[in-house]
Amino acid sequence: MPKKFFHRFIQWIGYSLGITPNQITWGRLIIFIPGWLTWIYKNELAQWTAMPWQLFGTAAMVVVTIVIIFDIVDGALARETGQVSAHGKILDPLVDKFITYSTLILFWSAINKIGLLVLFALDITSTFLRGVQVAGANQFGKKKALSQNISKFFFATAVLIATPWLNTVGNGLIWLAVILATISVGIRIFPPKVKNSISVILPQILTLSNLAAGIGTIWCALNNMIGIGVLLNFTAMAFDLTDGAVARKLGVTSTFGKYFDTAADLISFGAGPAFLVVAVNDFSPMSMGLGALYFIATCIRLYDYGRSKDITPVGFFRGFPSPAAAWLVASSVVLGQAVICLTVLVIAAALMCLFKIHWIHFNRALPNMTVFEITAALVLGGGLAYAFTPLGAAAGPIVVYLFSPAWRQPETKS
Repeated sequence: MPKKFFHRFIQWIGYSLGITPNQITWGRLIIFIPGWLTWIYKNELAQWTAMPWQLFGTAAMVVVTIVIIFDIVDGALARETGQVSAHGKILDPLVDKFITYSTLILFWSAINKIGLLVLFALDITSTFLRGVQVAGANQFGKKKALSQNISKFFFATAVLIATPWLNTVGNGLIWLAVILATISVGIRIFPPKVKNSISVILPQILTLSNLAAGIGTIWCALNNMIGIGVLLNFTAMAFDLTDGAVARKLGVTSTFGKYFDTAADLISFGAGPAFLVVAVNDFSPMSMGLGALYFIATCIRLYDYGRSKDITPVGFFRGFPSPAAAWLVASSVVLGQAVICLTVLVIAAALMCLFKIHWIHFNRALPNMTVFEITAALVLGGGLAYAFTPLGAAAGPIVVYLFSPAWRQPETKS
């Protein structure tokens, strides 16, 4: 399991190698600089070596990715070995900010400058507040950092494969980071009563965002903006993954919230994917009929989820979950093959109604993927990316998840 492996890795670094958290932080900075320079001078390096400039751009991305991953390592090592220090509390956020904004500035021509400047101001404010308060980074601050880091991938990929519309995704993630950073700062400065009010409405805002992304998916499908529609559908999945988790963490679950979430899911994961497939098939009668069938299957799936939630094994879904079905369908849409889309749509509709099969929850599966699952997802995604389009890689994880009941089953009570 990745969690167990990560813990052992931390122990090996700290206890076997004797490396300190601050050494890792300094090491991240030292490794980052050559990667940053490689990106800047990728064209010159290509001319000098007679190799493709994309090779140097990809190498720079790999270096930055390693640096980002080790940002998690230094904090975990400090907590594991009890080496949390005043020096480290200052050094780590400063290095983080330097690496983050030095990377984002590389994409200055494509990035939304207002969003970046607002985010930078919020980051500086949050760092200052962390310095004068005892509490460390809250969950919203951590999600903000994740959104920032993923945006770098989209900006860089837009350059490497000459796909400018990926910059739209990157800028969307920048504004998502702005929202998360605003909430993170607000939690630190607002009085308890205001915090409680925010806690009550925050899950509803996330659900509303899910619904808005679903409506946006439909609008894009009707206006032949398939690529953006697919991205909005994946955005809806991200909001759906967080709204319930946030509500439970804050202790503000409600009956209204559950019904609102179901309605949003019906639009985002029922109507949205169906409209995308119908649009890819030029609104043919057959595609509209199969789209209606998929929507009905989503209705049945969501109804059964509400009815059988209490009798389903903990941590599992009965039947293929509707967000997973939407992921499967949306991944087929990016392949650009009308027949494949229709076939996957029918398969996804059938899977949602297989109530005798149990699929593990996303929030349990993603952090605990086995080496086999990770390898299979990479191989499948890589194969589809090579055969069709780089975005086909998105299908790898969901195909592995589809077959996961073969090896992930609820524990039976003896």
